[in-house]
Amino acid sequence: MNLKIAICDDNEMDRMKLQSMLTSYYISNDIDLSFDLFSSGKALFQQYKKSGDYQIVLLDIEMPEMNGIQIAEVIRATIDKHVIIVFISNYPQYMQQSFLVRPFYYITKPFHLTDIFDLMNKVVREIESSHVIYSLISTEKGDITINVRDVLFIEAINSRNNLLSFHFYDHQLTTKGTILHWQEQLTEYNFYRCYRSILLNLQHIHYFNLGRIILDNGCSVPISRRNEKELKALFLNTTIQLLNL
Repeated sequence: MNLKIAICDDNEMDRMKLQSMLTSYYISNDIDLSFDLFSSGKALFQQYKKSGDYQIVLLDIEMPEMNGIQIAEVIRATIDKHVIIVFISNYPQYMQQSFLVRPFYYITKPFHLTDIFDLMNKVVREIESSHVIYSLISTEKGDITINVRDVLFIEAINSRNNLLSFHFYDHQLTTKGTILHWQEQLTEYNFYRCYRSILLNLQHIHYFNLGRIILDNGCSVPISRRNEKELKALFLNTTIQLLNL
């Protein structure tokens, strides 16, 4: 398992301590961890918008400008609905307020190695037992782990060179591959080939409009006439399944 973690804390000693403890976990377990460290919520948000590839965000609640809860709200609303958010705080009274952004866990300072090991064991179990599907894709920036549920659609942009574009809410990633390969991998996860060059995530359909599909972020993609009836039936079935979760 390969997990990328963002650590956001305005206290440098706490950032380094967390990274050291997480590195100890990496050494003790068969889990490949990588880290980005941030001293402010603004810096985290800017980098997250560019890459969008974190599986875990460790957020200090008490920070200047934007506190951790405010940052989490923005991340949930505009970038990543599914990322695992863990709050860090000296003050337990923030816990109830933090529930509004659905944190996975809450650890208090000063934290200890046993706290971090316990946290990571819970995170790994959650990922392994949930329906979260992570996949590794190669880009110009290097190998990036993505949450497949965050992909709106995959588009073949150059079939001769096997170039694909993975479209997320507000950014794209380019990689090599074929639509057919990803169609075989993702069909069971509610992806459907709505057009020759487009593999669509049904969970991000907002509505249908005159031969096109409008997605959550307002972007639209075409749909072939022969696929429209089947796609609408699949979309209805997927919506019912999600309502029953």
